[in-house]
Amino acid sequence: MGIARNLLKSAARGVYTRFMDKVGGKLVAGMADTSSDAPDAYYAPKRDVYAQMVAEEQARATGQPAAERSGDG
Repeated sequence: MGIARNLLKSAARGVYTRFMDKVGGKLVAGMADTSSDAPDAYYAPKRDVYAQMVAEEQARATGQPAAERSGDG
């Protein structure tokens, strides 16, 4: 009985670890803004969101599209 319990316990621990490696990384990445060069980025980085917001506000104030104001294209 003790051997079977230990085998089940270690198998459950392995399944839990693999699950948290896959799902936990995505969960944390979605909650926190990590650097854009992160090797495990599952999302577009939010690093320049403030600059984009300022460019859009300036574009609305002048009546020009944001891409023309920022020189992106």
